[in-house]
Amino acid sequence: MKPTAVDRLRGLRVEWIAVLDRLTDADLDAIAPFPWRGDPEMTVAHMVGWVNSELMKNAAEIGRLRLLRTASAR
Repeated sequence: MKPTAVDRLRGLRVEWIAVLDRLTDADLDAIAPFPWRGDPEMTVAHMVGWVNSELMKNAAEIGRLRLLRTASAR
């Protein structure tokens, strides 16, 4: 059986949490390489927060598109 989009998103969530669990305090305090191009004021912790907000936004957009697709199929 082919995994659904929800199954895939849940799997990605598990993978992301595993990445976050491996980060040490020193890792989180390091200068973020992205998206601020090494700005010493922005840490990996800032980058993780930014990535989380992007992931939430993308998940909301996917959910909205799924709702529109379901509504248009009726």
